[in-house]
Amino acid sequence: MSEDPGMHLATATRGSGEPVVVVHGFTGSGEAMAPLVDRLDGWRRIAVDLPGHGRSSAPAKLSCYSVEALAESVAGLAAAVPDGPCHVVGYSMGGRIALALAAAHPHVCRSLTLVSATAGIDDQAERARRRQADEALADRIGQHGLEQFVQDWMAAPMWDTLRARLSETEWEASMHQRRSCDPVGLANSLRAAGTGSMTPLWDCLTAIAVPTLVVCGELDAKFVELGRQMNDLLPNSELAVMPGVGHAAHLEAPDSCARAIAKHLAASAELRV
Repeated sequence: MSEDPGMHLATATRGSGEPVVVVHGFTGSGEAMAPLVDRLDGWRRIAVDLPGHGRSSAPAKLSCYSVEALAESVAGLAAAVPDGPCHVVGYSMGGRIALALAAAHPHVCRSLTLVSATAGIDDQAERARRRQADEALADRIGQHGLEQFVQDWMAAPMWDTLRARLSETEWEASMHQRRSCDPVGLANSLRAAGTGSMTPLWDCLTAIAVPTLVVCGELDAKFVELGRQMNDLLPNSELAVMPGVGHAAHLEAPDSCARAIAKHLAASAELRV
């Protein structure tokens, strides 16, 4: 579980108790997960900044950004945390990384929470189309600049429910955080950590025995179906569909989302020998 010497994962730790590693999504940061992290009181919350996001470095080497490489780095970080193994919570891209971590290094993972996540794209042709689309998005960052890219990214319909839930001040703070990412880091994330580039994990799900909570927003139809499919295959999982919210369930309904996750963490903690 070695980490590339050009990559440093910044973390922020709050509270005490059993450790919970929190991994954000694309264009996010550990800070962006605060509405969820703040509500998980009673746990030692370790919010990670992925490469090119938040306070982490943005190495030029593309291989640093693959889902597999990121899972290795987060696993190494989790393995070094006292009082482990850690509970791992991942959102969207962070959920795919968390899933890859649990598949490859279950010994560092006490429980798993996947928020609006997927196990990848099984169909080879569909995966190739997604890879091309992500390459085009990455090119747009260099062509049009980070600010325009973030503006275009957040104008996608999947974020309509988030915008409707946040105040104008909260929305602008979210946009500012996303514009603070490193453009090279975001482009490399799209090219190497997108669902078109990752190795699908569907065949691994039946072997992931750690207690798992699959969370999705009721209005995010694509990820509700993906969540159901994952829940059907995972041997020790539960599905929580958050009513009235979309893809960013942890930001749109932070109270109910945090309650569901805290209940899962507590139940998993009770299994500790």
